[in-house]
Amino acid sequence: MTTASLSIRGLPEWLIRDYLAAMGAEPSPDGDAPRMVAPTWSVSWGRQMVQIAGGGLQLTQFDMEFRGDAAAVAEASEAFLKKAQRGGG
Repeated sequence: MTTASLSIRGLPEWLIRDYLAAMGAEPSPDGDAPRMVAPTWSVSWGRQMVQIAGGGLQLTQFDMEFRGDAAAVAEASEAFLKKAQRGGG
């Protein structure tokens, strides 16, 4: 099993879930949250507030971990990054 870690800022959690669903993932059947599974990979994440340099502003950062076989993890994490970079617009 291979893992890939990503940290994402600036996206709401509902959009992260929408992107993952569009990639073929569904909410975890065992009720673990936040976690979604696809046939060959899964992803779980946590959130934390991070301070923005130079000011008092904070952003929510989602720390994601994709798991599965190496090819599936590479494909899923790359596909997610492409979706996240377009910023929902």
